[in-house]
Amino acid sequence: MDAENSSFFNFIIVGAGPAGLTAGIIAARLGFTSIILEKGRLAGPNPRGEGMAHMPIVDEILGEGFLPSIGFKSNGGRVWHSPNDLQITTTYKGYDHYFFEWREFIDRFTEVANDLGVKISFNSTVIEPIEKHGITLGVKYKSMDGQIQEVFGNAVLDCSGFKGVIGKRYGIDYAKMNCPIIKCLISNANFDIKENPDLEFYFIGNGDLGYSLNFPPCVAYFFPLENRRAEVGLMLRMAQVPNMNTVKIPNNEEILRVWNEIKQNYPGFSVFFKNCNIDYEEITSLPNAKMAEKFVPNPGVVLLGDSAGFVNPFGSSGLFYSMEMAKFWVSMITQDLEALIKLNKSKIDINENLWTFNKIEKYTIKFEEQDVYKEVKNMYNLIGAFEYKIFNRLRTSDKINKKWDYIASLLNQA
Repeated sequence: MDAENSSFFNFIIVGAGPAGLTAGIIAARLGFTSIILEKGRLAGPNPRGEGMAHMPIVDEILGEGFLPSIGFKSNGGRVWHSPNDLQITTTYKGYDHYFFEWREFIDRFTEVANDLGVKISFNSTVIEPIEKHGITLGVKYKSMDGQIQEVFGNAVLDCSGFKGVIGKRYGIDYAKMNCPIIKCLISNANFDIKENPDLEFYFIGNGDLGYSLNFPPCVAYFFPLENRRAEVGLMLRMAQVPNMNTVKIPNNEEILRVWNEIKQNYPGFSVFFKNCNIDYEEITSLPNAKMAEKFVPNPGVVLLGDSAGFVNPFGSSGLFYSMEMAKFWVSMITQDLEALIKLNKSKIDINENLWTFNKIEKYTIKFEEQDVYKEVKNMYNLIGAFEYKIFNRLRTSDKINKKWDYIASLLNQA
């Protein structure tokens, strides 16, 4: 399956996160070429903590036993705190879950991809797709030296995340998918990992914060790392905001102001910050308000992972789901691609036959039959109903606390 020249690859992958690197690894193992264009100087350049379930695909992509080797095992719990930390509910998952440092995790993806000969081009910013006869055949990008380059292929996989350059070009409305989030890494954190071994979430209703009464409903979160390190942050829950007259959409300055108040004063949550060091802090976004309506927004393009909003909207984690999604789409496309290549068709003919309406419909239907798709769709349905009842209908801390038993029953379904 060798490319005829260095400017043509079977797969053009935008973004060197878990989705993009998984796609490149799977393609290489199946005998197909790929190039990953990453705008950062390395994969996943921003520091953070992470956690994920130890699912079979992790061993398949990164090597058996790798995940346990870099992290520590939690007991699979999720600790949910009602507004003002008045009530607590703990739910459990029936699988192993590990917390770990992001850099060790993402560097392993890069190592595996490099060993397989996947071409990764860092400091490469994708500008726009290249089309012919309505089919996306490649992309234009600015390379490390500032030159505008073109690269062509059989499929463009957009794994560039919540900003989704390619997806945005084809009408994906990320403003309706994204939710602002603050991510913060702290060391010398005030907790004992034996007492706080799990993810923790603190509900904050609209109208609960006296210093910002119109602030959207949000959830402060904590998850532990080893050596008294932790990732903490604030997830704004925006899905119900368009239907809430009591909410004013905040700018970044207001979000940071509220975050600083929460760090200092919010019951239960502020305890973690006592005498801690803040090692990293940023405001960004995550696409967990809704999924993209089309995973193939144009013939030749597939949205994967965060670019498709394919995440767990309860915890905003997309690692497992993006890896599974990348594996499915690359494996499915290569089946038809291999058959077309054997017919000795030209590259243009291959793409025109690969991206017919019927083929796109077939890929989409088969993906929607997968358990991983059904799981994510079900979680979006659950959180939609959950946030409507909790953050819209109940809305305030007093009402949420009065209905906490009911809320706890919903959380056990999540």
